[in-house]
Amino acid sequence: MEVGGLRVASIVKRIEGPGSWTIERDVHALILHEAGSYHWLETWLDGRRTSLGDPLPGEIWLAPAGHSYRATAQGGGVRYIEVEIPSERLAVPPAARALAGYHDPAMAALVRALAAGDAEAADALVAMLAETLGGMTSPAEPRAIARRIDDLLAFIQTRLEAPLTSREMAARAGMSVNSLIVHFTRATGRTPAQYVLHQRLRRACWFLMHRPLTVAEIAFATGFSSHAHLCAAFRRKLGMSPGQWRRSSASAIMTEGEA
Repeated sequence: MEVGGLRVASIVKRIEGPGSWTIERDVHALILHEAGSYHWLETWLDGRRTSLGDPLPGEIWLAPAGHSYRATAQGGGVRYIEVEIPSERLAVPPAARALAGYHDPAMAALVRALAAGDAEAADALVAMLAETLGGMTSPAEPRAIARRIDDLLAFIQTRLEAPLTSREMAARAGMSVNSLIVHFTRATGRTPAQYVLHQRLRRACWFLMHRPLTVAEIAFATGFSSHAHLCAAFRRKLGMSPGQWRRSSASAIMTEGEA
């Protein structure tokens, strides 16, 4: 349906086994993940890796007009809201980092309002996107450096349950620690340590939603040193305890009956 000059659709998508898909359009496609999960989702924009890990409720991806967005997953089912924004209505800065796995409750609320038919949310959403993208610009990295960072992101994802130091990550990328921090932050908007913590929290959230494990078991499975360490990180970054997050996300678990 069209709401406030934007096209909005609520979509349920299931894939059996490994699958991939590409978005290449002359309009911007904004995707808000609402429920369900893919196993091992990876996304790329113009050949650059932009996110890894199963999507969480409230996370947002943007496939800009005139660019190639690609995703792969090992299977699963999700429900999401997709908003198409005309390219003349939103200018994406050429130097903007990819919006992928992005968490912003205010932006997500505007997308949901659009899906509910609130036309006034359209201008507010476009303005918020423009401001967000304008604050995410950084110098483009040389292709060789970009490939090293891409490979390091994949390596980090396989090591989240284990100790992972900046020195080890720098050695893996073939850089000094200082160079890694500079290039990694330009590429992702986070330092290596911040990125590792962010990905550990995302994986812990997924376990809380989909696995009947205790918080202590999840802590050790996601690289936190203890139950208390995970709880402290949750409160600092998400403003709630792991138990509160588990209860609040229960409605985002898709049932087999959802088509």
